[in-house]
Amino acid sequence: MEKTYFVVTLIFGWFISVSLAVFTYYAFKLGYSIIGVIIALIFLASAAMNIAMFRKWKK
Repeated sequence: MEKTYFVVTLIFGWFISVSLAVFTYYAFKLGYSIIGVIIALIFLASAAMNIAMFRKWKK
């Protein structure tokens, strides 16, 4: 795949990951524990995919 595709995907992926982290923080701060846990799990999956894409890009 093209290098540009990987770079744009990584930037967009990390933007989404940071947004999910912020939503998780405020969900716990506002007392929505269940929603916070669900969003935290989605955040972990998103971060794992970003790391996998980064490793694939480096090869």
